[in-house]
Amino acid sequence: MSPSSKLTTLLKQSLPLARTSQARPALASRLYSSKPEEEVEVNIPMIRKMEKICRNYIDQLDQPGGKQFNIQNFMMMYIFGSTTNTAYRTRLFDHWPTYLEDFNECKAIMGYRYPETLVEEFLTQNIPKDAKILDMACGPGNVAFILKDHAYTNIDGLDPSKGLLEAAMEKGLYKQTFCCYVTPDIPTPIADNTYDVLLCSAGMFPGSITPQAFTELIRVVKQGGVIAWNIADGYEGFNDFFTTYDEIYKQLIKDGKWEEIQPV
Repeated sequence: MSPSSKLTTLLKQSLPLARTSQARPALASRLYSSKPEEEVEVNIPMIRKMEKICRNYIDQLDQPGGKQFNIQNFMMMYIFGSTTNTAYRTRLFDHWPTYLEDFNECKAIMGYRYPETLVEEFLTQNIPKDAKILDMACGPGNVAFILKDHAYTNIDGLDPSKGLLEAAMEKGLYKQTFCCYVTPDIPTPIADNTYDVLLCSAGMFPGSITPQAFTELIRVVKQGGVIAWNIADGYEGFNDFFTTYDEIYKQLIKDGKWEEIQPV
């Protein structure tokens, strides 16, 4: 598991795999905003992470044979990492059909292995190749792109970005797609007990899926199915929705809604 990953969760419909104690990051008001300060918050750990990525980019330019990445694509990655507003993030992706290619080009500098680590953990479960899989918060198909190399092709995708879903379908990564958000209050258009497996790579953060929506993940997975996700370090401090992440997760175990398969 990469240093930037905190948790891989496998659910036996029910599942997380690893957890360590981390300090809760602080949130600070952003200066020089056109909006009142109380309306805008900045995730300080995310800003530090993006600054480190920019340093990595500059450092590799100084190396012999250092690669001149397309700076526009790299800056799109930076904007993606800095944008936590749900509507704005979705609009960005709608205008970014080459995200998968750009991601694969820049991920070494970014130190980003969320899709790889999730698939690696999933493969340890020896799930049958014909399993019906939902790739939630799938984006352009980073997870499905890797799964195809392991003969998993019965995959559907869910993401709020129509542009990214269209790009994924053009590559033949999904059987079908669902363009919608995953929220605690409004069910997705997926029927109960539809999938054998649900995978979610780095899809839980402000502006995307919150722990209050865990029950929606459980609803669409068959009894005895597997749910797996990963999430960044310091998730407890993402925003107010994530302060109860552990509490909600553990309560669902107590209620018999899901169970951990194995710790990692």
